[in-house]
Amino acid sequence: MNYTKFSISDFRCFSQEQSLWFGIPVADKIGSGITYIVGSNSSGKTTLIEGLWINEQVKIRSSEKRTHSGPRFCLYDIDENLNREVSLLREDSYTLKEDPKVPPNELFEIISSRRHWQSTTAGEQLSSAVLDTTRELNPRNQQNNIATANILKDIEKDSEKYEQFTALVKRVIPEFTKWAVAYEENEYIEYTSSEGIKHKTDFLGDGVISIIRILAHLFEPRTSGIIIDEPELSLHPLAQKKLIKLIAEYAQNRQIIISTHSPYFVSWEYIQNGAVLNRVAKINDTSSKIYTIKDFNKYKKLTNGSNWQQPYLMDIVSREIFFQDNILFVEGQEDVGLLENELKDKDINFFGYGVRGIQNFEFAFQLAKDLGIKKACVLIDSPSDPAVGEENKVKEVLEKKFKSYKVVQWERTDIRDKPAQTKPAKEKLGYFTAKGIKKKDEELGDFYNKIEQIIDFFKN
Repeated sequence: MNYTKFSISDFRCFSQEQSLWFGIPVADKIGSGITYIVGSNSSGKTTLIEGLWINEQVKIRSSEKRTHSGPRFCLYDIDENLNREVSLLREDSYTLKEDPKVPPNELFEIISSRRHWQSTTAGEQLSSAVLDTTRELNPRNQQNNIATANILKDIEKDSEKYEQFTALVKRVIPEFTKWAVAYEENEYIEYTSSEGIKHKTDFLGDGVISIIRILAHLFEPRTSGIIIDEPELSLHPLAQKKLIKLIAEYAQNRQIIISTHSPYFVSWEYIQNGAVLNRVAKINDTSSKIYTIKDFNKYKKLTNGSNWQQPYLMDIVSREIFFQDNILFVEGQEDVGLLENELKDKDINFFGYGVRGIQNFEFAFQLAKDLGIKKACVLIDSPSDPAVGEENKVKEVLEKKFKSYKVVQWERTDIRDKPAQTKPAKEKLGYFTAKGIKKKDEELGDFYNKIEQIIDFFKN
């Protein structure tokens, strides 16, 4: 069962109804079924995950109600029809009811951020039954010592599954070799290192244990959705890159929700294929709002066309735009490098993003607005051809369309000196020499004034 969206209202930081939109799996479109949840700490990401899990066995606390009518949690099917609703029995009640209900196997499995599991097995519990228990436990309180060992025990019984699962883990951890169900006083999972040393999986690092737990969920042939909370924990960046590639492959056939603080897990490629990004942002101390990116076409000028030949636009730095609050957009990546020293010690949360062309500033501001980024600023050059005045026209459009953001314009035609490329083009004079060395103070003109304007905007 796939869903299009989940709505939450009158619960904790979500006083007004907010919608979490889901990616829909499409065969042959890698990453299409991924739903991203990003946002700062305490923005409401965990509350969203709890809302997806919550059921009629839960009692709502008085402090969790935001209005007299009380919380409401709704799941909508592929046609946006209401499929499941959890709400209070009555306005003055603290007891929940589910109406309509859905079968438990159509709800999301939850892999919370605490993923440690013990090596010892517990009876003959089948892997499917173990995975089902994750739908029953509160994701905020889960200790996550679910019987992962039983899942591995179940896999080991089938030689073909054993080889397939071992190969799956090796795609993320190449040194992962052999494992088996061993026995002392109890059955336990034994791991053989690349040096041939055998030991309990309890002695594996947290990152390896976490990967095995996540892949155990993916490996089981199921169609229900999965929620993975902070998959990046205890993982080296290279392992994060490998893991998201695997997750994206499985997301062609099932919905996978990823709540993350890591730009390694967010991919423009997957968003282009249908993945949806939801950014949870604090509006004030008590309320949060969800901003959604689900129409890639609105922003493809930032990543496609001639810009596609610029790999840094798709690299880890550019993806940090999803995780920042204060963004300074400049025309090129060299502007970022030259200005970084001027702004790094100014006690502001500065993130520079080269949009590669003044016509892309409008798309950049639109992306920032759609992400709920409170403060964004554009730093634009003066026209190289005053008769055309293209930069002035762009500035005018930006100031008219994005009144809450700021546009600052240099008095010079470039950040650094550049010789004329062709005749009758003129030499460009900037604030830095052609080699990127800042000029003497008396040669800098409006440089410090414009820098102060940017700093004041972000600080106030």
